Amino acid sequence: MNAVLTFLEENRLRLGLEALGDPSGWSCVLATPRFRASSHVIFFVLREGDRKPLLVAKVPRLPGDHARLQREAENLYAGFHARPGGFDSIPQVLAYEEYCGHRLLLETVVEGQPLKPAWVRRQPARALEAVMAWLLEFHLATARPARAQIEWFTPLIEDLVLRLRKQLPPGAEEEKLLARSLEYLHPLRALELPLVLSHEDLSHPNILISREGKIGIVDWELAEPRGLPGLDLFFFLNYLAFARRAASRESEYVAAFHEAFFGTGAWARPQVARYQEVLRLPEASLRPLFLLCWLRYLAGLMSRLHEEGGAPQALEPDTLRWLRQNRYYLLWRHTLEHAQELGFGI
Repeated sequence: MNAVLTFLEENRLRLGLEALGDPSGWSCVLATPRFRASSHVIFFVLREGDRKPLLVAKVPRLPGDHARLQREAENLYAGFHARPGGFDSIPQVLAYEEYCGHRLLLETVVEGQPLKPAWVRRQPARALEAVMAWLLEFHLATARPARAQIEWFTPLIEDLVLRLRKQLPPGAEEEKLLARSLEYLHPLRALELPLVLSHEDLSHPNILISREGKIGIVDWELAEPRGLPGLDLFFFLNYLAFARRAASRESEYVAAFHEAFFGTGAWARPQVARYQEVLRLPEASLRPLFLLCWLRYLAGLMSRLHEEGGAPQALEPDTLRWLRQNRYYLLWRHTLEHAQELGFGI
């Protein structure tokens, strides 16, 4: 914490922080994310006697492991410069540099409180509309037309499946599930889809909402700058499904998921149609993109849990058992088993 405060004091003028006052009266609150795959620690910089943060600083959890921190910085640069004037709904990078042997990322603070499940249950319609409005605006701003695309199917889908296979022990039942998934996803190759800056984890605690209902989005380390559309949409709607049902057990997660997306009465169906119309997505892309949402999140989770030097490593038995109980693993399997019951797509 002293290193962060010293960095701010030494670089206050260079970084244009004079308006924030004298840093000699600042302090830091350390936040270490508790989820298993977290890769960094967070410092909230506060003025003495004030609970509202002035700045946010992030450093790698392990010395030298700064790949995801760099990815967050690059994604924030891309998001902020996606349109003239930028977005004040995402953090702005003030500094990303080496200091005292560590990489340090300094960001502006985004206003708002976390959109917690209890908040969603109190005002579900308001939560839905506020985030949907932000998502449509952001994806339209970051979308790139098909004619400007690079070849995306291999890096975003085929390479992902291959990486997952390399992390599985020989003969694992998931090998067949991955083969089925790739077969299901293959039609996407022939479709013209816009590529967007996809957050890839659009749920609590990464969604903030102010008293005025303005949305802020934080933690961009998993984001994909040339990502596929729809993934953030499905991930967010699924978070709403969990929150609305106050799900806390595996069976409750799957039931809430099914209620939201499957069958003719799926409540998320109008929002999927709304997003499809605004982003001009082919109808045939919706079901494969839906399956890909859970597969990509699962792949990201596995890589954060068990990769060394960027190369995939075989999962240990205990880790594989844990993974098979993870809610997103269950959603992936449920989608494969019930794909024809989805309330959208053809």
